[in-house]
Amino acid sequence: MITMRDILKKLNADLGINGSMVITPDGIMVSAALGPGFEEDSMAAFAASLLLSLKRSLLAMRPQGAMRSCTLNASSGKVMFFDMQNSYLVLVADASMTLDGNAVPVQDAIHKITNRRIA
Repeated sequence: MITMRDILKKLNADLGINGSMVITPDGIMVSAALGPGFEEDSMAAFAASLLLSLKRSLLAMRPQGAMRSCTLNASSGKVMFFDMQNSYLVLVADASMTLDGNAVPVQDAIHKITNRRIA
């Protein structure tokens, strides 16, 4: 059986990114596949903090729709969030990476994660 971590590892390899993880809407890490130099607990806390702050700020702005994806750019890298309805796919990449939610590897991973069978 393919695990969520296996799906994330394949996504990392397909895109050439530093890591990926799945977190719940309230910021709890479900699974992660992070490259060397990334501490899972620290990255999960960082991503959860970003996600919760982002959602709080968006709620205050009263947007017409829900957040489907978001990319936060910094000079040293970027963090991308993709809404999967009951959780978020989070990607950690170099600053030079250009990617959107319609990229085939991202959509494939989202499909596999949201439709996987649990034993």
